[in-house]
Amino acid sequence: MPLDRSLFGLHRRRLRGAIVGHLAAYEMTSSLPCRAYANGLRRLGFGEDVADHFDEHVEADAVHEQLAARDLAGALAEEEPHLARDLLFGVAACLSVDGRLWGGLRERFERGESALRRPL
Repeated sequence: MPLDRSLFGLHRRRLRGAIVGHLAAYEMTSSLPCRAYANGLRRLGFGEDVADHFDEHVEADAVHEQLAARDLAGALAEEEPHLARDLLFGVAACLSVDGRLWGGLRERFERGESALRRPL
């Protein structure tokens, strides 16, 4: 579990705006990775039964994206405007951590290197 989610969960009363922002950002961006997973599985020769799992998430996440933006984060910002900065902090934390993780993996993949860590 990423450190940002752990931190927000451990301090959920104080950082509830941040955890809502984090969840909203995650839900709003998760359909693209699911589409990439499904396409990658197809390229590797896996059947549609395997790729279907991720295809289904692409469709479901399109709905979740709207719910997260409007009904979750939007509603909290309207009801408790003082949490808007925390919401944005949670969004930034999600996108920053995920960007650093996946950016490094993508760079290694493009260089033809393994992204797996080697034992010490």
